[in-house]
Amino acid sequence: MDHLITPSEVTQYGRPISAKTDNDKLNAYIIEAEQMNIKPVLGDDLFLSILEKGEDDEKVAMLLKGGSYQSEGKIYTFVGLKAAMSYYVYAKYLMVGDFNATRFGVMMKEDSFSSHISSADRSNAYSDTLEVANCYLQDCVSYCKRNGLMSGSPGSQRATGAVKIRKIGRF
Repeated sequence: MDHLITPSEVTQYGRPISAKTDNDKLNAYIIEAEQMNIKPVLGDDLFLSILEKGEDDEKVAMLLKGGSYQSEGKIYTFVGLKAAMSYYVYAKYLMVGDFNATRFGVMMKEDSFSSHISSADRSNAYSDTLEVANCYLQDCVSYCKRNGLMSGSPGSQRATGAVKIRKIGRF
């Protein structure tokens, strides 16, 4: 298993993305999401173990695809790591999906049959998508802790994606 998810699974587990979307772009977003959002939370050991075992291991398969499980007499349900990854990838797609680096600089495709959303609307959609992704990832972390895949907090960070605003100058 090279990555936690493939470009075709991004649309299967997450929000719809055009079938015409460049898979090279989605692969880049997948790598970014794995390295920036998933690995820091799960920790290197668990992340590498998931890549190595894939769906051959029953607990890892459940982690990847989600489902219902029982722990200490309670039943829990979650959507899985592939769904969380899909939302992180979709968030990245929202922010930079229609920009293209060309020899003339960074360009945005213009078309007379469509219009672009405002920066504020794009930012709101990005924030909403990150909120869903973070929620799904936290459910995955809970599953891992309840099923012995991780103990304590092996990752050094929480998944955020939030923007920090700092005031520069005099108060």
